[in-house]
Amino acid sequence: MEQVVSFLFKYNAALFSKSQFGFGARPPLLVIILLAALIGALLYFLYATPRLALPPRWRAALIAIRLALLAVIVLCIMRPVIVVPSVLPQSSYVAVLMDDSSSMKLAGDGSGSRLDAVKQLMSDGSKFHGALADKFKLREFKFTASAERINDARELTGEGEQTNLAAAIDQASREAAGLPLSGLIVVSDGASNVSGDDSAASLAVTLGGLRARGVPVYTIGVGQTRLDDDVELARATAPKRVLAGSMVTAELLLRAGARKTVKIELAEDNHLLRSQDVSVQGDATSVARLSFTPSSPGLHRYKFTAVPSSDEPIQDNNSQELLIDVEDARPKILYIEGEPRWEYGKLRDAVAEEKNVVLVSVLRSADGKFYRQGVENAEELGGGFPKSEEDLFKYDAVMIGSVEATFFTFDQLKAIEQFVSRRGGALIALGGSKSFNAGGYATTPLADLLPIYLNGSGTKGEIEDFRAAPADRGRDHPAARLVEQPEANLKAWEQMPAITLPEVITDTKPGATVILEARGAREKNRVAPLLVEERYGRGRTLALLASDTWRWRMMLESKNASFETFWRNLLRYLVDGVRRPVEVAAERSFYASGDPVRIRAEVADEKFISINDAQVTARVTTPSGRAIDLALKPAIEGGFEGYAAPFRPEEDGLYRVEVTAKRPGSKQGTAAALAPGHASFLVGPVNREAWNAAQNRELLERVASETGGKYYTPDRADRLIDDITHREGAGSMRETKDLWDMPVNFLLVLALASGEWFIRKRKGLA
Repeated sequence: MEQVVSFLFKYNAALFSKSQFGFGARPPLLVIILLAALIGALLYFLYATPRLALPPRWRAALIAIRLALLAVIVLCIMRPVIVVPSVLPQSSYVAVLMDDSSSMKLAGDGSGSRLDAVKQLMSDGSKFHGALADKFKLREFKFTASAERINDARELTGEGEQTNLAAAIDQASREAAGLPLSGLIVVSDGASNVSGDDSAASLAVTLGGLRARGVPVYTIGVGQTRLDDDVELARATAPKRVLAGSMVTAELLLRAGARKTVKIELAEDNHLLRSQDVSVQGDATSVARLSFTPSSPGLHRYKFTAVPSSDEPIQDNNSQELLIDVEDARPKILYIEGEPRWEYGKLRDAVAEEKNVVLVSVLRSADGKFYRQGVENAEELGGGFPKSEEDLFKYDAVMIGSVEATFFTFDQLKAIEQFVSRRGGALIALGGSKSFNAGGYATTPLADLLPIYLNGSGTKGEIEDFRAAPADRGRDHPAARLVEQPEANLKAWEQMPAITLPEVITDTKPGATVILEARGAREKNRVAPLLVEERYGRGRTLALLASDTWRWRMMLESKNASFETFWRNLLRYLVDGVRRPVEVAAERSFYASGDPVRIRAEVADEKFISINDAQVTARVTTPSGRAIDLALKPAIEGGFEGYAAPFRPEEDGLYRVEVTAKRPGSKQGTAAALAPGHASFLVGPVNREAWNAAQNRELLERVASETGGKYYTPDRADRLIDDITHREGAGSMRETKDLWDMPVNFLLVLALASGEWFIRKRKGLA
């Protein structure tokens, strides 16, 4: 379309947008008036008093055509022009930055590589480079992590391991700070993969400075914007620590081009653990989940690999590594039950063989009398419920069964709220005859905690049988996994016996996630939440509305352990990731060689109130065994508030961090290797250029638009010279360009004359 416009109007549209319209020949006003009167009299003589009768519409058409024809002729006689700014040849500079990173070796849009396209465009002797050099003095750079002056594009090698677009633009603009600079030209695939959270901020600051100086950036994007044959494993996330024997669900972010399925292999400490085919969404970014159980306690290194095809263009972007600390710990869960019932007994039986989770239960047998199991001594929970926050905060999770709200004092209910929000513990409420609305919790602090609304609208009574099934958003949840394989897991749930709900509560809170659904055994369309979860403060709360999951044990054959698996997974999930008095972490599990690491720590007292005057020391053990002590200083960074210090790894391999935190006169907590409060991270070589390898056209367009420049493809780069040449600046002058000889003028004259001749012939006027 632009080629058609340029042909008809002689110049491209961009030139008109920068110009002012005028006339080269302006006759006196009196001459214009006399000429208009003469044309009017002529038209009246020719058409208003014709010898032959002519319908009014045809007469009007002839008058309009003749007027238009005369107007075009008069317009051409007046010699229309546009006045545009034009840079004086060799009066100003242009900085040209050419991408020399390894991603430029990938295939371009044509037969060669992206680097070949840059050399063809920018080498001495090329048409584009010659036209640009005729107009401007050139400063040419190649860039990767920084910019470097070169004499010719043939010096490009494509060996750079990292691209820092912001630093390259800033460096080139600084070197030309004292020169009359008409603009910067960036020829790149748009990759900008510098590590750190401030890369986007640095680019914004750099572009803002150029905009303030009036220096535009013109970008030429090379390479395909989509890599249909490439599979990229962009990210892998999983809990950093889990309890020994727990099932882990890793979340993978995949870009799979045109493929529909991808095979994922998982290796634990370089030994293949499992493989699984996952479905992907073709062009879109897909999220896949892979569940597995670590083989043993200890710190394990997991590698996820999207198995490449034989013709895949990039294979360095198919893997991600994680560290997971599998702890052989014994977290404690406090279970409060208000009445003897089947659910209590079968639940305790389900965890009888559990080696890592300690279920401490208190069963009210009569008013003021309690049956305690799992306590450490005779004094523990003698009054039925912890009397202080410190005593309550010794547990990692709290489970409340069928017990009315008046069993607790208001201070105890408030302590439970603080247990979740401040301590970071987990709370689960179980269904029963004295639970939820029936237990009078609607006006208590627990109503704010729970992921369901307690507004008294729940249906009372055992209305009908329900069958449990994973909800759409809960299929990969650890509590909904009876077996690891997704298809087999759904079949296992289909075999579970029916249960009942004392209250059918359908109102879930906006941030809640339904993990399990209760689907009517007779009314198939009747669906209610069964297991619901929500984040609250630093912890989480769950609601399990059934009161008779014991049916899953009593009504299945003895060798079916689904009931035990469900409760084991659910209790383990409750204590997963619960906050500890001393927490320390690196920002990521894996760092590229040379990347800076920031070590962060949080320190809290017995009531889990953050301590801001502690002396915090991190001991970093390098892969070679050398110990390095770092003093962590108070820091507020984004949403983090605690202690932090930078660290620069000098070796590749596994690093371990342990933290000691002291207040004046007292030791608050110590984190040792493979114990609460420690962290680990890996350092190794990474080919950053392999990720996000498609042309980042969006970034290049943003860089151009924010500075007043434009984005171009290589085949349209010649338009860049016109745009940068005809830009207002200190080294520019006003240039007049004629419009009277535009092809569109002659085409209009021809069309109008032909149209009038055709009408006159049809009507017998000539």
